Amino acid sequence: MNLSADDLLWNWARWCWSGTTVGNMETYVPYEDNPVAIQVDHARAVDELHQLLPWHERMVIISEYPQKNRRFADMHTRQRMEAALRWIAQTTGVWLKEPEYKLYLGLFKDQVGRELL
Repeated sequence: MNLSADDLLWNWARWCWSGTTVGNMETYVPYEDNPVAIQVDHARAVDELHQLLPWHERMVIISEYPQKNRRFADMHTRQRMEAALRWIAQTTGVWLKEPEYKLYLGLFKDQVGRELL
């Protein structure tokens, strides 16, 4: 199977939902989106990288993966980003701008690809 960084991140998102919901994350059952079995080793490796990020950067990734189809469901890309920026600011006190949001997302995807593929 040929995996991409995006595949690893979606696997991680499903893994995140497989445990207890914590913090201000809304409950969501991801198996409806993708019934593929969770690759736990891959998910843990992504999670280790994710845990190293500053909280506001972690929330960018959370917004685009575990919360994309729950908290930000039925939103277009721009709406989702604007809502995520508000959520991140309310939660962390850090007001990101759109270029920073995109940069943090891209850098993490690149890191996952470089280190785990």
